[in-house]
Amino acid sequence: MLSPRNILILAVVVSVYQYATTGKVSWVETAYKSIENRVTGYATRPEAGWRKAADKIEDLGAAREATPTDFEITGKVVRVADGDTLHVFGDQVKTKIRLYGIDAPERDQAYYRQAKDALAGMTAGQTVGVAVVEQDQYGRTVGTIYLDGKNINRAMVQRGYAWWYRRYAKYNRPLQEAEKYAQAQKLGLWSDPDPIPPWEWRRGRN
Repeated sequence: MLSPRNILILAVVVSVYQYATTGKVSWVETAYKSIENRVTGYATRPEAGWRKAADKIEDLGAAREATPTDFEITGKVVRVADGDTLHVFGDQVKTKIRLYGIDAPERDQAYYRQAKDALAGMTAGQTVGVAVVEQDQYGRTVGTIYLDGKNINRAMVQRGYAWWYRRYAKYNRPLQEAEKYAQAQKLGLWSDPDPIPPWEWRRGRN
């Protein structure tokens, strides 16, 4: 392997020779472009490390989605508590479901009633499927609600009745895109120029 000193000497010799024979030194630019092509070429290859990491992140977000065969709970919505919580009755058991990845306005916030009514309008009395994500610290079942193949969690965000709860659904791209759409269209709570997220509201009340 050449030492740094020998590499420098070689570079000077090559530069002098090229200038003497062509009137310009172009090998540096050629070498740079070659290195750049190698780097960018690798970055776009499927086996590139960063692409694998990005794909893994996408998988984490997609894991919260589901198809009908994946539902851990299927039943009728018998109560809607607010814009992000409802009760499902199935197999002789009533289960309280906290909608995963979204946060709707609290009782004393603007759009609380609209959010609750929107969720009730879509689900009350309907038979839904629940893709369970976890049990939260309050003992509630956290999951994604589906009705006839429609993701209700995402619909609530896309219509401007709930926020994307990024703290708990950081990699959920569909919810992120739904919120961007609602913001751009100034739907629901986004018609307010500066809506306060529920988590900030709760922090201010404690």
